[in-house]
Amino acid sequence: MSYNIVMYRNSYVEVELDKLKHNIQYFQNKSGKKMIGVLKANGYGMVDYVEAGVLLEQGVDFFAVSSLDEALKLRKHDIPGQILILGYVPPEAMDIVRENDCSIVTVSMDYLSSCDLKGVKVHLKLDTGMNRIGVKPAQAREAMDLLKEKGALVEGVMSHLSSSDVDKEYTEKQYEIFRNTVKQLDHEFKYIHISATDGSIILNDDICNYERIGLGLLGYSSYHTDLLPCVSLKSEVINVKKLEEGETVSYGRHFTSDGTGYILTIPLGYADGFYRSNTGKTAYVDGEYGIIAGSVCMDQMMIHTREYHEVGTVVELIGEHISAKDRAKELNTITYEIMTGLSERLTRVYVKDGQVVRRLDLRFEE
Repeated sequence: MSYNIVMYRNSYVEVELDKLKHNIQYFQNKSGKKMIGVLKANGYGMVDYVEAGVLLEQGVDFFAVSSLDEALKLRKHDIPGQILILGYVPPEAMDIVRENDCSIVTVSMDYLSSCDLKGVKVHLKLDTGMNRIGVKPAQAREAMDLLKEKGALVEGVMSHLSSSDVDKEYTEKQYEIFRNTVKQLDHEFKYIHISATDGSIILNDDICNYERIGLGLLGYSSYHTDLLPCVSLKSEVINVKKLEEGETVSYGRHFTSDGTGYILTIPLGYADGFYRSNTGKTAYVDGEYGIIAGSVCMDQMMIHTREYHEVGTVVELIGEHISAKDRAKELNTITYEIMTGLSERLTRVYVKDGQVVRRLDLRFEE
């Protein structure tokens, strides 16, 4: 379906808001725990502050981002509520953290020693086996003492599961380490959380009161669920041509026509986050699966189809007929990389009840 709206290149990310709402409610109803909506990397391609608005409508007022600039973007767009910064915040930026009512995590003992934490809201991050950032459980008591000494407001405790998508046994081991450490600390934490999307589905958790949900909001998990993928990547045909047998297509001449079918050009390429390694993979065009013919270009690509499709026909690269999960498997990567790679060059189109309710061109934001 073409939405007959003016766009600069007729290539866009489509977000179905009804499905997003369904996914939020799925997690709210599944465990009974409260949700931290993870909006890292521009909401995994959905646009963070737009997604935050939908979460707020569903009663979610706690958000997580990766960095201070992402937190400030939400505040710029008047997003209220709690914002937890999951990654490193420079020690010299603590005044900005306080001014914008954000929370940080304990990157390391050395990090805590270097920061002015008076009045800063902190989540004690325990490294239970990810070995990325956070203090080891054996350092937890020392970290708590230092935080209190520095006047920090220790409101939460957390960890991160490294293998909840593939290794339930190791996930349960991490959880037990976390659970035991939290109990030993004997502190009344307001927020206790370890699970992200997959962990929330497989973990039998009796100590946490919050879960961090990110990719699951888009409708994806490593497990079979009732989630509904809500983000599509689409473009529209701008040129159609018939080739003679032996003619070649695109850079490197990797596709040679057998004289049948048609070559469709669309204005979408690897600069939009649709990787060049998709060359030779499928695209869905009005009832048939065409083949991406020749190398994906920076701003355009060509698709070979057996049937004729006129200019303006919608081409699906990710969506109902080609899931991001399947696309990721084809490229030997993960769904997260596919979704977070979607460029700001792509118009975001938001659909509710089958109607476009908002169109957003990120490059023209002030």
